[in-house]
Amino acid sequence: MKPAEPPGTTRWVVDAPPDDSWPGRNEGSASGTVAAYLALWPFHARQFRMDLVIDPKWQRRGLGSALLDFLIAEARGVDATSLQARPYFDHVDAIRLLDSRGFQETMRMVGLELNDVAAVDVPPLSELAASLEVRGIRITTLAEELAADASSWAKLRDANRDARFGWPEPDPTPDGRAPQVESVEEFQARAVRFGMVPEPCFIAATHDRFVGYSALTITDETRTQAGSGGTAVLPQYRGLGIATALKACCLRWARDNGVRRLVTSSGNPAMIRVNEKFGFRRTYVEVRTVKRFWAESMGADAR
Repeated sequence: MKPAEPPGTTRWVVDAPPDDSWPGRNEGSASGTVAAYLALWPFHARQFRMDLVIDPKWQRRGLGSALLDFLIAEARGVDATSLQARPYFDHVDAIRLLDSRGFQETMRMVGLELNDVAAVDVPPLSELAASLEVRGIRITTLAEELAADASSWAKLRDANRDARFGWPEPDPTPDGRAPQVESVEEFQARAVRFGMVPEPCFIAATHDRFVGYSALTITDETRTQAGSGGTAVLPQYRGLGIATALKACCLRWARDNGVRRLVTSSGNPAMIRVNEKFGFRRTYVEVRTVKRFWAESMGADAR
């Protein structure tokens, strides 16, 4: 099972001309090779994201500039309020090009991976839960909560929203206002689209609310690799070891269910440290950079 493509995605490919020139002089036939791939899709409301990948052979020929301008024009054409790109931090030319078109960095996301889940020593659930139970916090799963309470998706949506305080915002609204609240249906659909599974979605709960969660996403048909559905804790409950306990529960579930490799990413230094404590290793740093059309139209400083 592969993750579903974001709704509203438009994709393009640019064929390399047969005479290895740009622009091509022999326009009557395609070479059969792809010089570039582009994609544009709405992430939330009229905030858009983009992909632009160019074969190294076709870089430094002006193709990137032309295609970025094309994507910007396409985003403007559908009344986008902002457009986000995600180059890797060591792709200096791409970052410079984006900067020249008014994109501004909002945060950096660190990729992490754990290649041998079975080798991680994870304490039993009873031990993980003991220190939290004395504070009136229990560890449960979304699957267990849904079986007992139909409003559990709403509680998880609320926990995700309320835990955002202090998080770096990768795609801030163009006018600086708080993002529009997702409906329960939108939140659930997004979770399902990314492959979140209720059984390994571990939750820290009090008697009336969810105060933290950590989830796995599974899109690998063999179920030997899993990703992260996010780990978050409400601000007033941080510093109690909740994130560490929930992450350990995900690792134990992965190990017991044949998952051999885990991949995740985070822009939160504290969460990066939690992952590294369990043996995750850094693999990339992604720069989140955004162009705000709304600020430009108002004559405001986009920075």
